[in-house]
Amino acid sequence: MIKNKFMKRVLTTALALSLVMAPVVGVSASSGSSSPVSGNSASGTASSTSVSTAEAVEIPTTSSVTVNGQVLTTTVKGAYMSKTVPGTVVMTAADTIAANYGLEAGEQPYVRIYDINEDNSPAALTSINAAADAIGGTVVATVNVELGKLGGGKFALLAQGGAPITMVFGIPRNMVNAGYTYAMICVRPGGAVEILPDQDLDPNTVTFATTGGLGAYALVMYPAA
Repeated sequence: MIKNKFMKRVLTTALALSLVMAPVVGVSASSGSSSPVSGNSASGTASSTSVSTAEAVEIPTTSSVTVNGQVLTTTVKGAYMSKTVPGTVVMTAADTIAANYGLEAGEQPYVRIYDINEDNSPAALTSINAAADAIGGTVVATVNVELGKLGGGKFALLAQGGAPITMVFGIPRNMVNAGYTYAMICVRPGGAVEILPDQDLDPNTVTFATTGGLGAYALVMYPAA
């Protein structure tokens, strides 16, 4: 029994590391190209992750956020690694995502969310800051979101531009201010930029519709009209 428990922990650790460290497609907003990156870097160049084995097994596989007094838990398992956003939730049912994106037997939706900044994602942040300036907004937090699928221990991105997927982001408490509107900016590989409006009435959260694949997302605030 002890041996079995030990082997289960080893396998869990190996899987967690593979999901965190596997190469992904990075956003390169200015050049229109994309390059493989590793772990929680999205600079558009190859780099190594600083996530250790111990840290990998500590990464939350689920997340929740409170909207209008109701606690909502994500429908999709993943690696919820953001330290700057208090709760990142996929609201669209996992089986709906699986059906809409043609997942096969043995595959399940899976998401990876991690913080980015101007040091590791300069091109994406340049586009985000330009979009925020255009609407008179202030950037609150920036993350990469990889909406993908998991099958046989391997992660792959879902197709970009598919069926809508609803997500909810919590707003940091110190950034909740009366008289401001909140929204999301999304920068896709190749440089396409979208402003995704808030769809809920809770002043502490942003609910928005996006699609599968990789995107650099920014939570922004700007004076209400």
